[in-house]
Amino acid sequence: MNIAWGACNRAKQGQSISGDSWMVTPLNGNGLLAAVIDGLGGGEEAARAARAAEAIFRERAERPLQELIRLSHEALHTTRGAVAGLLRLDPVHSSATYVGVGNIGIYVYSRKPIKPISKNGILGYRLPTLLELTYTYDPGDLFVLYSDGVSSQFTQDLHLDIRQPPQTLAERIVQTYGKQSDDATVVVVQT
Repeated sequence: MNIAWGACNRAKQGQSISGDSWMVTPLNGNGLLAAVIDGLGGGEEAARAARAAEAIFRERAERPLQELIRLSHEALHTTRGAVAGLLRLDPVHSSATYVGVGNIGIYVYSRKPIKPISKNGILGYRLPTLLELTYTYDPGDLFVLYSDGVSSQFTQDLHLDIRQPPQTLAERIVQTYGKQSDDATVVVVQT
C-alpha cells in the first residue's frame, strides 16, 4: 500500500483540550480508514463525545461505513453529540468511499471531479438519511478532511504547496486556516 497521511489537531485559543478527534487506521485486507470527529461545543465534554465515536471507528474499522455511523449515533445518545466524516481508501481497486454527518469538510485535489459531501445531522441526536459516495481515484490524489474550525479558504489558496509531505501540509493548513475561536483538525491522505 502506497498511501501516506498526516494529521494535525489544535485546541481553540484558551483551551488545553480539543473537542475534535481524528484517526487513521490501516485495514487488514488493504487500505485505510480515516476520520475527523468534532464533538459539539468545546472542552472535556466535547472531547468525550469525539473520543467515543473515534473508539467505535477504530475498533470496528473493517465494518461498512454506514454501520460505523449508526453505531456511533447509538453510542453518543448520552453525550453532547458529534459530527464526523469517514473516508475509506482501497488501493487495490483505487476506490475512495466517503460518508459524513454534520459540518465536517472534505476536499479532494484530483484531476477527476471528486466532490464528496456530508449530510446535515448530529451523531447521538439526529441521524440523517446517509449518503455514501464511492469514487475512483488516481495515484497522487490528495484527500483533506477537516473540522469546521478550519476555514475552507485553503481550497482556494494557489500558493499552498500540496506536494509537501501530508504531515507538513496538515500542520500548515491548521496553522494558516485554523480559526482561533474553535478547535481545528485536519487529516491529509495522499494516494
